[in-house]
Amino acid sequence: MRLGALVGLLSLSFAVGCAQAPKEGDEAEKPELTPELKSLVLEQAPTDIAHPLYVDFNGKAELVGYSLEPQGTAGPNSKLSLKLYWRSTGKLGEGYQPFTELVTPDGRRIEVAGSGPVRTGVLAPVNWEAGKVYVDEVEASVPADINAARFTIVAGLKTAPIAPEEPAEGDAKKAEKKDEKAVEATFGAVYLSVLSGPADSKHGAVLATLETGVTPGAQRVLAAKDGKRPLGAKPQVLAKPAQPAAKPAQ
Repeated sequence: MRLGALVGLLSLSFAVGCAQAPKEGDEAEKPELTPELKSLVLEQAPTDIAHPLYVDFNGKAELVGYSLEPQGTAGPNSKLSLKLYWRSTGKLGEGYQPFTELVTPDGRRIEVAGSGPVRTGVLAPVNWEAGKVYVDEVEASVPADINAARFTIVAGLKTAPIAPEEPAEGDAKKAEKKDEKAVEATFGAVYLSVLSGPADSKHGAVLATLETGVTPGAQRVLAAKDGKRPLGAKPQVLAKPAQPAAKPAQ
């Protein structure tokens, strides 16, 4: 009887211990969100989004809409206020974050720096919960030196530049024989590709196109006219050559 009771007690203790032990792979306890942060996490997309949209990023996330101020025209030095609505549809790994670029017709890509909670804070994509919508608020300025009549706003998801994997030992020996420039490690970001929806060549969703009011090349023309003359300096006036003195009358 005593042996049986002891075995039963050990079995019960083992079962309780297993129940209390955290399962392998369980996520760490998430921090409590402030009311301000909670307002950026929605159970579903609002019905009054200014510009509803559907862009599927590799089955991991969806851009379901955006709002933008101003609209139509944004000249040099003007401010842009952009609000993106992301829906989580799959698990994203460490390092992914939303990005926004202003793309001119000649291919210039001007990245907009973002530092909000959805980009680098506790609401970063690695912490997204499937089905929920995250509000990504972005403030940007149109560059003063923009030399294009218009630009397009592009948004997507990417990682920071990642180093390539180290080559195997055999490959490393072959690489030693190549030119140093050929074996230099190149770093590049990893983009989530767009499966459906309007996109550009860099895996970003195409949003709006705004006019700048700038005539392309006008700045270069003005600079060419001024030459190297310092700003505010008056153009140089060349002195007329001296005229020969008149001969006295005979």
